[in-house]
Amino acid sequence: MFNYHNPSKIIFETGILKNKKKLKEVIGGGDYCIFTYSDKVFQEYSNQIVNALGEPKLIINNILPNPDYKNLREISELFSLKCSKIKFAIALGGGSVIDTAKFIVLGKGNFDKTIEYVEKKVSSFPPTDIDLISIPTTAGTGSELTCWATIWDEENQRKHSLIHQSLFSKLSIFDSELTLSLPKKITIETSLDAMSHSFESIWNINSNPVSNIHARNSINIILKNLPQLVKDLKNIKLREEIMKASMSAGLAFSNTKTAISHSISYPITLKYKVPHGIACSFTLPIILKSVQGLDKTCDNNFKSLFPDFENAPNQLKNFFKELEVSTNFKDYIGNANDWDLIVKDAFGGERGKNFIGSYKKVLEAQESLGY
Repeated sequence: MFNYHNPSKIIFETGILKNKKKLKEVIGGGDYCIFTYSDKVFQEYSNQIVNALGEPKLIINNILPNPDYKNLREISELFSLKCSKIKFAIALGGGSVIDTAKFIVLGKGNFDKTIEYVEKKVSSFPPTDIDLISIPTTAGTGSELTCWATIWDEENQRKHSLIHQSLFSKLSIFDSELTLSLPKKITIETSLDAMSHSFESIWNINSNPVSNIHARNSINIILKNLPQLVKDLKNIKLREEIMKASMSAGLAFSNTKTAISHSISYPITLKYKVPHGIACSFTLPIILKSVQGLDKTCDNNFKSLFPDFENAPNQLKNFFKELEVSTNFKDYIGNANDWDLIVKDAFGGERGKNFIGSYKKVLEAQESLGY
């Protein structure tokens, strides 16, 4: 027996943001606000939305990478003054924008109340009546298809997960044209984030047949298309394929959450400032090696992707090498003792407990692969 649930309506249509009539038709009317970044390209995207829907109550564009308490408090104060009675909120951007929007709409701008829920894990919190509409501009976050968000407390070097069933996007709009402006670096980082979501949903105690189908599809697409895309960044067909992979990854881990690679990644991002997409993915060859032979279903999922299953970790290492991304922790951490502590602590984290493997097996895999 298994359960699978994802209530988000999905529209996958390249160029839809430019189609004023279609955009109005799929989103509808009512008071709303926009969460986005301040960059010129996001101003252009926001203008397209405004032209279709009319003026919003507020455009919030002071969002920073990795939503932090200080930034969230400032946004909360602004939102509570102008947007507490809006019908819907549009999150236009990457994971930081969508996660910020989730935090704000859940508490309707009540920062302290929402932080109490996040930190104290209060058993109940009223659902938001503000519909969330997500329009991702990167192919990797997956946040548009989950009911959780990652919140960072930079001052205290802590990461928190915000989880609430009412935070599933009512509508997720995938327009691959919005990813055409992404530089090579961001394209790689976000795509690897999506791939990590998929790997993590397979070696996961919460995996199920439906999530595994989405995960395999995502990994297969990224392995085949990402090396081509980084050599041809304006190729819309390749952009569409990677966007599909990101969507499938979101549908996969929305039901499983992530696991050990993400648990390892959080202190690496906080302390060493390694971008999230790299921090959560460079460990994939090691973790793949560590789970080989542990679980028949897990093995079969990866055998469908890597026919030479025994050599799969090395094939994955070569994939990262082709992208010029190191899979050696020493290139990110430097100190082997720090690395060992990070890995050990990761098993005690919320995401680490989703992993089917063990600390011992990870150390053995690390040694076997020559790290």
